[in-house]
Amino acid sequence: MKPSIQGAGAVDRNSIRKDGIDMNSSLKALEDRLSHEMKLFSYPARAWPLKHQAEDGTSMVDVLVVGAGQAGIAAAFGLLREQITNVLLVDRCDPGQEGPWVTWARMRTLRTVKELTGPDNGLPAAAFRSWYEARKGAGAWDELVRIPKEEWMEYLLWLRDYLALPVENNTSVERIEYAGEALRVTLETPRGSRVVVARKVVVATGINGAGGPNIPAFAHCAPRHLWAHSSEPVDFAALKGKRVAVLGAGASAFDNTATALEAGAREVRHSVRRPRLPEVSALRYLEFAGFFRNFRMLDDARKLRFMRRYFALPTPPPADTLERCRAHANLDLRLSDGWTAMQAAGDGLAITTPNGTFEADFAILGTGFKVDLANVPYLAPLVPDMLFWRDRFTPGSDRVDTHIASYPYLTPGIQTVGRTPEADRVLRNLHLLNGAGLMSEGPICTGINGMPWGVSALVQAISRDLFQADADVFYEQFAAYDVSDPNEGYKPAAVAR
Repeated sequence: MKPSIQGAGAVDRNSIRKDGIDMNSSLKALEDRLSHEMKLFSYPARAWPLKHQAEDGTSMVDVLVVGAGQAGIAAAFGLLREQITNVLLVDRCDPGQEGPWVTWARMRTLRTVKELTGPDNGLPAAAFRSWYEARKGAGAWDELVRIPKEEWMEYLLWLRDYLALPVENNTSVERIEYAGEALRVTLETPRGSRVVVARKVVVATGINGAGGPNIPAFAHCAPRHLWAHSSEPVDFAALKGKRVAVLGAGASAFDNTATALEAGAREVRHSVRRPRLPEVSALRYLEFAGFFRNFRMLDDARKLRFMRRYFALPTPPPADTLERCRAHANLDLRLSDGWTAMQAAGDGLAITTPNGTFEADFAILGTGFKVDLANVPYLAPLVPDMLFWRDRFTPGSDRVDTHIASYPYLTPGIQTVGRTPEADRVLRNLHLLNGAGLMSEGPICTGINGMPWGVSALVQAISRDLFQADADVFYEQFAAYDVSDPNEGYKPAAVAR
């Protein structure tokens, strides 16, 4: 969290930077600078959306954001800068546990370059670099190679705290229902259930928020306490001296292998279905402003062309993650070793591959995430009314087309689309700033690289819709406006000749 500012003379020794400057003082200076920048760009500083009431007479929230991790914070900040201030964020996690960074993200640093931006919404003093230099000094930035994930989380919490974002933690969404053209959201809170009616709902739940972990069918034949998905809690200390099996070719799978090895596992057999690890990260080519900003506005045919290749290309695990693994002699990396069965064997597991069967004490599945909105309980009742990509093209029988078909069809404003005009009027008020947006929007709805463009598209769409919904009322208020200008009636003094 944002450090409290100590009283005069009460300097915390742990807050002294390498260059001898008190970190609390430098953070206070940064916050003063950010306050100044926000004032510089505050015009017109008028919270303009009109107040609306639900059928029961309670006030509506203009925007309810589900998820208070990096995307939720960035979205809320963007809305505040648009002077849309009637915003509420909810997150099911404890404060400081939102997102993956201090829970199931098992890499040491972010995978992206340190120069990335996103949550700052274009204000220099809100950028990670400014916060990092305030804490550690300008020279420390030059020494930094990649951003430690724990420090990224600290930065997000500082920004959230500074902005005083209205976040309700330990609060989960139970149901979303129609309420006229708004959405009625039932929340389960520490104080019990309550209902919020929102004009807009933004689901900012990350890569794992559009359907959950992708669990191979064979895993369900094994005792649940003997395996975990890479996004689930794992007691790595309990794996010391154990035989661990890991499945997957992606970065997360290798992160888990490295963590198990570092925790003292007797051996880790890491299985990859592919005959070789990919070496070229072709998706890096797409990291340019034109693609991030404009892919979402392409026609369906060109989106399909791009994304068929996108989903067909393998992504190599990061070199530093592989080095973490290869530093241990008890790593057993097997290629062409996909698993076909997994079942109990004594106190452990018997895992079958094309190369035979081996035994392990615990298994970790680095098998990614699926897109299946019917598997998101609070979205499931809305799914029959939604348009999906499978409704927009005839998918082939291959893996890529099957995957594409599962995505909801979204507008360039990251909005769901209804199958009927009646459903569409309401579903346009549901925005999926999470893994469900990839097919329609490109890589701007999850991760950090495309975040500035994703937040910009979201805020523009919400601002447009809120204004258009009340445009007639704004006109009536404009026509009736009769507030005198301070200079009205001013007559200059006579000029002596």
